[in-house]
Amino acid sequence: MKRGLWTVLVLWMSAEARGQELTPPRAITRPQMQILEPHAAREVRVTITLDARGRVVDAVVSEGAGEPFDGAALAAARRTRFEPARRDGVPVAARVVVVHSFASTLVSRPLAEDALDTALEVITLEEPEEEPEYGATVVVTGARRPETQRDATVQTEVISRQELEASGARDLGEALEERANLQTTRTFRGTSLSLRGLDPEYTLILVDGERIPGRIGGAIDLSRFGVENIERIEIVRGPSSALYGSDAIGGVVNVLTDGAREPLVASALLSGGGGGSGAILDGTARIDGRIRDGVRLRMDGGVHRAGSFGDGETTQGSARTQWSLGGGTVIQANRANRVRLDASYLRLRLQGVDSGAGGALFDRTQVQEQLQASLAHRFRRGRVTLDNRASYGQFREQYLLDQRGSAQLDDYEDNREHLATVGSMLAVRASRQHTTTVGFEQLFQSLDSARLARPGDRYRLAVFGEHRWEAWRRGETRLRIVPGVRVDLDSQFGSQPSPKIALRLDTPGDLVFRASYGRGFRAPSFQQLLLRFENPSVGYTVSGNPDLGAETSHGVDAGVQWTPSESFGLSAAFFRNDLRDMIAVVTLEDTSRGTMFSYANLARAWTMGLESSLVARAGRAFELQAGYMFVATRDVEAQRKLEGRARHRATLNATLTHPRLDLGVVARGALSVGRTYYEDADSDGVDEEVVGGPLLQLDVRAFKKFGRHFELFAGIENVTDAGDRFTTLRPRTYFGGARGRY
Repeated sequence: MKRGLWTVLVLWMSAEARGQELTPPRAITRPQMQILEPHAAREVRVTITLDARGRVVDAVVSEGAGEPFDGAALAAARRTRFEPARRDGVPVAARVVVVHSFASTLVSRPLAEDALDTALEVITLEEPEEEPEYGATVVVTGARRPETQRDATVQTEVISRQELEASGARDLGEALEERANLQTTRTFRGTSLSLRGLDPEYTLILVDGERIPGRIGGAIDLSRFGVENIERIEIVRGPSSALYGSDAIGGVVNVLTDGAREPLVASALLSGGGGGSGAILDGTARIDGRIRDGVRLRMDGGVHRAGSFGDGETTQGSARTQWSLGGGTVIQANRANRVRLDASYLRLRLQGVDSGAGGALFDRTQVQEQLQASLAHRFRRGRVTLDNRASYGQFREQYLLDQRGSAQLDDYEDNREHLATVGSMLAVRASRQHTTTVGFEQLFQSLDSARLARPGDRYRLAVFGEHRWEAWRRGETRLRIVPGVRVDLDSQFGSQPSPKIALRLDTPGDLVFRASYGRGFRAPSFQQLLLRFENPSVGYTVSGNPDLGAETSHGVDAGVQWTPSESFGLSAAFFRNDLRDMIAVVTLEDTSRGTMFSYANLARAWTMGLESSLVARAGRAFELQAGYMFVATRDVEAQRKLEGRARHRATLNATLTHPRLDLGVVARGALSVGRTYYEDADSDGVDEEVVGGPLLQLDVRAFKKFGRHFELFAGIENVTDAGDRFTTLRPRTYFGGARGRY
């Protein structure tokens, strides 16, 4: 049996006190625990973060005694309720250290309620960096530092690992495919993402906050990232160049791999199926958790296979064979210093059949390899946090075209890209009303390709900063203003300033109003700068333009969010993006020998629209997420709509669960209407506008859990067998499998 003695440790720094009256928190409930086996006296120290209501937000063992004592102490800490700490009589968040003493006895003598205060000895207390909400989700993408999701000035959507597992998604592309206010596009090269009606090259994809190499045709293939190494996904919409620089005009998607802080957990999945695209097979494994005090470990790996599909001899979707291996560790050396190391490797093989001029057929093989490694250090003391990081990524693609029956048009390419970054960021919380963040970032990028006139090299230095200012507060009403700016100095296109300003107004009734303006930019790619490609069989040449400048944008965003409870929420936002100096293809020469094309900064375009979403939950039994997005676009130079955008897109994700039987069904669907495309010009030189029909995507998955350790599942992807000549979707596929966890 256990007999607990609580000691709450409180130490106040004189620089922070400034003469104010400070009252430590007081425990008002104390759950009892049982340790059944005999033991010697043990002591466990637990660091607890409390919100302004005295509720426990987080609990971590800072000095342990091993299991089962650490687990019992954590469980008790999370169930304890406190009266909050107070500053001048006003409740504030706090972080305290609680000591659990386990006496060497099997007899439990509960501590009387009237003796609880006597058992509390104040030793240390500090205010956390942010005032957390009870059970709050912490996000990092919108401000490049930890903050609670509900308290973020920039709205951040989070897809948790639990949601990923419930959806049945095999990779990042499938995870985002039917989410509200997103649009994915599949081609033979993979899956790309568009935000707010902009092309994929205007969306920045990060892994653990780091840039990754391997853009092909301007887009990162999302299907390269299996869900086995994803802990959660954070999505920030709207211009983010003030923090992240180039490519973040439409928004940022940050894939986070850092796992839980619980004891070590191992999980594995095996699934298979088939349909119109042939057989599919997925096998994944993951180990994640705390292996000792202050040390967390993650290891993961996966194998994914899927057959090709298409019409006749040619393929629309490539056959895929991918395997990956990754891992990382987090070491909390002491209370102030944390070090994190991550590394991963993947290999992807794509195979398909393409048609060429004159009806020639080509067997196409692409082999892609990606290596990524990063090192991060965080120092935190009081109200100062310093983050230092470095990363390196390498992407290699081997591309082979083998003409059937001839070697005349055979082609082989070996493209290699290197991307290295190093940076540092300092955040200082001067007071409750003021937090300042400043930092710098250096980037080196190189690309060696047979299609470039010479290898491309780019060096970029950037400095950035923002200030979070709580300008006004009265009761539940408060106004926050966050101005910021970033300046990029690039070795190829010069300097680019990216200012921004964001506002958040909280009002009574759980209403939050947000508005922002940001200037963004996108650096020209190496292909646009240095490409030298000749196609004599068709009669054209494409030459890069080394004098290109960066594309720029001005974006505005205004929205409202209503979250009256944890089980219901509504949000809506209006946006507009104006793109200037867009890089367009221009004709340099048109002679009897053929046509020469190049690139120039001369195009303009705009996108605007409305995004809305709804979340409703009924306990563990039912959850509904729905969204609707309206997008209007315009290519100002060509006086027509931008191609491939859905004017209307509605999404629905529903989960129905029987809690007692651990049996459930998950349905995900998306309806896209008003997709505009342009076919080749006819004799009058005018492209023909074609509107694709409504496109309905639907996936269904059923599961049965057997306790916490085993799950069986089965489902159907693309139930409606959707797809047309404009959209590459895998035909209806049936699958089933099992997941184990220990």
